Amino acid sequence: MSEGKVYTKDEVLEIAKMLIGKTFGELNSYQVQAELYDKGAHGHILEEDVFQYGSNSRSAPDFEEAGIELKVTPYKKNKNGTLSAKERLVLNIINYMEEYKNTFYTSHFWYKNKLIEIIWYLHEDDKPKSDFKITNALLFSFPKEDLPIIKQDWNTIINKIKAGKAHELSEADTMYLGACTKGANASSVRKQPFSNIPAKQRAFCLKTSYMTQLVRDYIGGEHLERIANIAPTEMTFEDSLTNKLKQYKGKKVDELASMFKVDSKAKNLNEILIARMLGVKGKLAVTDEFVKANIVPKTIRITEKGRIVESMSFPTFKFTEIINEEWEDSKLREMFNTTKFMFAVFKEYGGAYRFESIKFWNMPVSILDNNVKSVWDKTIDVIKKGEIVNTIKNGKRITNFPGMSENEYCHVRPHAQKAIDVYPLPVKDKLTGLEEYTKQCFWLNNSYVLKIISEE
Repeated sequence: MSEGKVYTKDEVLEIAKMLIGKTFGELNSYQVQAELYDKGAHGHILEEDVFQYGSNSRSAPDFEEAGIELKVTPYKKNKNGTLSAKERLVLNIINYMEEYKNTFYTSHFWYKNKLIEIIWYLHEDDKPKSDFKITNALLFSFPKEDLPIIKQDWNTIINKIKAGKAHELSEADTMYLGACTKGANASSVRKQPFSNIPAKQRAFCLKTSYMTQLVRDYIGGEHLERIANIAPTEMTFEDSLTNKLKQYKGKKVDELASMFKVDSKAKNLNEILIARMLGVKGKLAVTDEFVKANIVPKTIRITEKGRIVESMSFPTFKFTEIINEEWEDSKLREMFNTTKFMFAVFKEYGGAYRFESIKFWNMPVSILDNNVKSVWDKTIDVIKKGEIVNTIKNGKRITNFPGMSENEYCHVRPHAQKAIDVYPLPVKDKLTGLEEYTKQCFWLNNSYVLKIISEE
């Protein structure tokens, strides 16, 4: 039973409807000062001041008799006018010692979260938190097209626990339903049943990417194209796409371009062809499934000699910002920890590139928190010490940033169209006296990408 007042489903919906248009300051009977609002304050106000049932961490839904869980979550308006979720929607803590004993439909996850009353509020940087306004409410159940993937994700998480790898869980392992860290800090750990290695405390969550599309769909009215004729109920999403593309294996790029009536000289031709092969009229990266799952498609060309010419680049980082990050919350770690990549491989045979296959991949946590972190650490150290330039040879600056030769996985080098494309430095470069420097970014080594693609 609920700890406070017992509500029917209709009562929950009626109260949620009445909240729309109100600020948290108007709802907060304790009148907490704006600067004292902590991360969970908005939820506590609804739990204690509005519904008056008190916060709890039980496995039952907040409104147990109505079978409804209550969640309060922010979204924001971007500079370009689009809407985005501000954060993932954290659900219940994963009990490593118990949850693996259940099936999906008998799990604590399903019992608590099969029906969620989502209360959205608009986060605005220039306003006190007490002035944030509730704008929308939705009684949410997983859409029939998403539920097979949610079940697939739950099973992926549970199977990793059963394999004694709860300490290696990553949000990028799954598509919509993630296993995010949940604790005061990185030292918040729990026992796991099939390994003696302590695992970080984690909770089931709906990924930020999933929540962003839910916001854009429900609040913004932005409906995305879906990939047609895939059957994640019979096989995984990844296997469904792989199966759909089998018929095109070995076909030349120009043959595919002719087949799908695509200009063979089009920019990003291979990317367009993959989308058309999957029956997508627009861009694959902005289909409903890829956006919700934060899957990034990348096309890879392997030469006749079995090499990938280019390494894989990622967005540039600002020198003045990266030095203030902690690894656990860094943009680089967040990106690799939450992103799944789909590599579409084209191989060269007899001077012509042909479609070969696709490969889904995400960065293993063991590599991310060791090898990639070491590159990140050195990058920050070089910036902080003002020792970016090591030497100048024939007018070319050689940097101290970690290069491809000193790390098997990734490196740092420029990602700028011109040398004048720069960011300011927090510390003057000691050798050159420069106060700004050419934009840099992290790259995955081409040899590592080739290794990923070659692995079974």
